[in-house]
Amino acid sequence: MTVNFWEDNRELLSMVYNATAGASIYPPGGRWGPRIQPNLQFVLVHTGHAHIHVDDEAYFVPAGYVALLHPGHREMFYFADNMETRHRWIHIQLNESNPEIGQKLEGLPRYIPLSDTMNHLTDALQSLTHSSTQDNQDQLRCTLAVAAIMLYQTESQNGWLEKGKHPSVVRAKAEIHKNYEDPLTLHRLAAISNVSAEYLIRLFNQYEGVTPMRYLWKVRADRALELLQSTGLTLDEIAEQTGFKSTYHLSRMIKNFSGKTPTDIRRSSWRGTLAE
Repeated sequence: MTVNFWEDNRELLSMVYNATAGASIYPPGGRWGPRIQPNLQFVLVHTGHAHIHVDDEAYFVPAGYVALLHPGHREMFYFADNMETRHRWIHIQLNESNPEIGQKLEGLPRYIPLSDTMNHLTDALQSLTHSSTQDNQDQLRCTLAVAAIMLYQTESQNGWLEKGKHPSVVRAKAEIHKNYEDPLTLHRLAAISNVSAEYLIRLFNQYEGVTPMRYLWKVRADRALELLQSTGLTLDEIAEQTGFKSTYHLSRMIKNFSGKTPTDIRRSSWRGTLAE
């Protein structure tokens, strides 16, 4: 169950008085600091990695993760020695109108996997930061910053659902949900997960109760069902967008998972729409 830190996001919005986003590339062996962090800051690592020292603690943030840093702490960044580290950041300036919320934010994880949604939020905020009309968009940038904070909280809590699972299972599932429309194979999933194909099958059976490929086809079928019920796309178009080899293959898997044919599902969905 998701637990909200605040009953109304206006509490957060009242604390945010400025927000900006940008990007940096550090050469191999790059460093930054020491400094005292003035803002609430998200650090999105895209390539390389960052060792971030915060006061007396150190955190390793690899590519594909986002870190959350808090104002008032002493920081030192050490970037990858063998490659460039490309990262983006969101700076959120907070007032001190609600110290309790600041304390609750300090309780969030130091870093979590970087989602597509967080990337898209950062894209939008970065675009507004460098817009020629940015002076007229302060409120919009602050609203996006609040959205980023709330997203980080939600994704942190969702991450607990995966806690205790083997990291290879978590990596393979993330790849499936991100790229289900691509021609994913068991061996590709195993390579991404840094285990053999046979071991990945055993891990999925242990943690998910199905094989990796069965899990993949279920994700594809669920997405195809959504498109059947909410769009007017043809079966050919749905098959192409969801990784199925043909409309026959799509129809067979839909029937397998739902017990209904695509025609029946679409007819029922459209009848419901007409009834409304």
